[in-house]
Amino acid sequence: MITIRDVHKRYSEHDVLNGIDLDIPHAATVTVIGPSGSGKSTLLRVIDVLEHADKGTIDFGDGPVDLATRDKTTIRDIRSRIGFVFQNYNLFANKTALQNVTEPLIYAQGKSRKEAETIGREQLDRVGLADFADRYPSTLSGGQQQRVGIARAIAAKPELLLLDEPTSALDPEMVGGVLEVIRQLASDGMTMLMVTHEMRFAREASDHVVFFEHGSIVEQGSASDIFDHPSQPRTAEFLQSFAS
Repeated sequence: MITIRDVHKRYSEHDVLNGIDLDIPHAATVTVIGPSGSGKSTLLRVIDVLEHADKGTIDFGDGPVDLATRDKTTIRDIRSRIGFVFQNYNLFANKTALQNVTEPLIYAQGKSRKEAETIGREQLDRVGLADFADRYPSTLSGGQQQRVGIARAIAAKPELLLLDEPTSALDPEMVGGVLEVIRQLASDGMTMLMVTHEMRFAREASDHVVFFEHGSIVEQGSASDIFDHPSQPRTAEFLQSFAS
């Protein structure tokens, strides 16, 4: 179980996260849904210390760690346990798909190039891109670039995979391939925390769904609880508006 406790984040006078408590069971997919601007992506960035929390902790099972830390060693330790899949891929344009996957293994984990390339090819194969290892991002579709991003994130065998609206930048015809990769990761037992606007996928792929608004958790429960029997009127209103 990964536990996140009392996470706060403020920009100027605006509270973005208001004391978030969240449990992420091992090998589970927890999905955060909610309106744009509600703080969902900020939550992921704070968990990975891409942005510093004002307050809050994360515990991977061996004791709470301060998410407001500025200590570089602590930040590196948190990030070494987390993989992050970004909305807009964040690939290096001047490096091949294989290099995008292998270079973090070489420079952040100290693996030999040979070992890193073996891992990289295995992960590209895992996301269906074994034949694209030597291609540059500019020659790949958006869906293929996102799958490279997923391969990069899982190559280091993270304890937690964060996915920040992984299909939001894709044309509709490219979404299916990425969602299928995520579905396969879930079936393989990857522990994931995902923000998505794909409601059908959230319902099908999630063990636990969290409805988020104004930096707070409005309600949470199983996918069937949230989608079929929401207890809060605001949750029901959001889902109904999405359906329409």
